[in-house]
Amino acid sequence: MSENTSIEGKKESFDIWQKIEKIIKRKESLILFFLVIGILVFIPLKILSYGWTPYDDAKRHVAFSTLDVKWSDVLIIDEKYDTDHNAGWHQILKFLYKNCGFDKLDLMFFSVAGLFILVNICGILSAPSAISWCVALLLVMNTDYSIYFRLLSGRPYIASCAATLIVLFLWSFDSDENAPKFLKKKWLKYLLTIIALSLGVWIHGSWYLFLLIPLSFFIAGKTKESLILTGLVLVSTVIGAMLTGNFLHFLYYHFNATLSIYSEKTYNWLLVSENAQGGQTIYWIPFTAIIVFLCMKKCGYKLSNIASDPIFMMVLLCWLGSIWVIRFWVDWGRICLILWLSYRIHDLIKSSYSLKIPRVRYCLCLFVEVALLLCFIHDGNGRFTKLRAEEPIDFYCEETKDVLKGWEPQDGGIIYSDNMYCFYQHFYQYPNAKWKYILGFESAIMKQEDKETLRNIGFHAIEEAYLPWVNKMTDKDRLILNKRLDKLKDIEWTRGNSNWWIGRLKKKSESESKPESESESKSESKPESESKLESKTESESLSKTENN
Repeated sequence: MSENTSIEGKKESFDIWQKIEKIIKRKESLILFFLVIGILVFIPLKILSYGWTPYDDAKRHVAFSTLDVKWSDVLIIDEKYDTDHNAGWHQILKFLYKNCGFDKLDLMFFSVAGLFILVNICGILSAPSAISWCVALLLVMNTDYSIYFRLLSGRPYIASCAATLIVLFLWSFDSDENAPKFLKKKWLKYLLTIIALSLGVWIHGSWYLFLLIPLSFFIAGKTKESLILTGLVLVSTVIGAMLTGNFLHFLYYHFNATLSIYSEKTYNWLLVSENAQGGQTIYWIPFTAIIVFLCMKKCGYKLSNIASDPIFMMVLLCWLGSIWVIRFWVDWGRICLILWLSYRIHDLIKSSYSLKIPRVRYCLCLFVEVALLLCFIHDGNGRFTKLRAEEPIDFYCEETKDVLKGWEPQDGGIIYSDNMYCFYQHFYQYPNAKWKYILGFESAIMKQEDKETLRNIGFHAIEEAYLPWVNKMTDKDRLILNKRLDKLKDIEWTRGNSNWWIGRLKKKSESESKPESESESKSESKPESESKLESKTESESLSKTENN
């Protein structure tokens, strides 16, 4: 009796899954697509609800877009680099700020959520299916932790990643027969390529990086496509640069600033970490090898297919480039790897008999979506909420305005710091402030003498290395550092918050400000008791100042 009941239960359960399949069979892909899009929209909104925001460039993009200024109005920089090299992105943010009533927080939400959704939608459209893109993304996420924050960084390079995905999709089909119907019209394929690349150049810049695409096609043996793509990249670069409204300066900046970074005669480890050499990951190699083996066994895949695959050649190029500059991998290589994996995973899905069973197929899809969601939004070890503590100094709130009164940089002053996060945090907090920053988003654009001081600070790691900056400071300027430097005798310190110390020039006493001869003549004419009293008063005032 019990056996019959269990069998009937199994049949009934099986019938339920088949009924579900019959109901949604024709709309299965569409339902899955909207389910994936809903999850991808929810992810950044949930993370932002923790109060978390990106800690670097997204802040300066948002702050800069609320102003009508040049970078030389914000930073102490070499004049030849005074160009808006992310012009398109800033124009978009400025439009939202001026015409749509967006404030700084709205612009930050748009930057993080908008770019995250953009690159994933382009990934889904470029991949053979939405679920294969999600599985590939999940695999890479769980082997390369930093991709969480790179995809949520709110930086315009993500638009270039989206453009790259679209171009690889448009040109990677083996023949016109395998391509979608709309791609059989060559003029349409060329037009879509130019639009994608032009927007990438306009929004992000770094136009020369798009030459990696035709190079990967050339290595894959697709010489004709490589030549055509090279021409399209050059045309798109011209169009994108013209859209910025500063054609020559835009192209010059991206070429010359990049050349300046990597031709500087300094130690590589003194550069920004994402511009440094080495550190390339190899975690992707084992599971990629397993997937290739499974494809060879079940899908008739051959190793020769890899050698003629431009997407995989792009992955290898970026990994090779990351030995020189890690950004080749973290910005481009991983995205291309996800796209390549999505095609191989799709082949495995089609060849799997088990996935033809509705219960298995639907449950696995739900598992992947839920796992993707939880892997993104979980706050393990406070990875999102702890970063909220890394805040700028609030000079004007009720709790600190009396304590920090007079410690804020004055109008026309300069903030000296060896930490870029000082600029990111305080520029975002005070975009309308009348002071400038000695170090901004890139050390290569600093004036030569200031860049040398920064390199000496990084290399020697001693307090005396700050002296060139201290010697230039005025009463309007401030040192804002992560630590207090007691060996700098001309500087007095106070704690701004848990992360930052503020240093300013000590105020000279009246006796120090008077001429030495006048001071000596007065001291000689005074009685000995009066001189002792003055020296005692001076010592007490100095001790109070140090205690404060």
